[in-house]
Amino acid sequence: MKEKEDLELHNCEDCCDDNCDHDHDGFGTFSVTDEDGVEHHFEIVYEFESEGNIYWVTEEFSEDEEESELEEDDSAYVLFRVEYDGESGDPFLYSVEDDEFDKASAVWNRIVEEMIASGDIEEDE
Repeated sequence: MKEKEDLELHNCEDCCDDNCDHDHDGFGTFSVTDEDGVEHHFEIVYEFESEGNIYWVTEEFSEDEEESELEEDDSAYVLFRVEYDGESGDPFLYSVEDDEFDKASAVWNRIVEEMIASGDIEEDE
């Protein structure tokens, strides 16, 4: 994982939990190698907690500028469940599927709707 200092996941002051103790800074981009040996690069867009689990909303990107421009329209968010190692604090990522995906996606959709309603982000046309 590469550290990206200028990425702000979200400000603890804006966090839903008054007793928030998450590390909101740290790793902004990371790479995952799939079962076929293909490396995928992701940028963390947002972090949220639901039902005691922490989730990262990420967007895949290409390190190749030419390829990146071609794939811009195909971008989609990818959701990972994150668990931090108690000793090292390193994050471990897990695929989110089925019922867990449906529940976490519903929470993410509500967060986006609230951001749109409050004017924090603009709705795509």
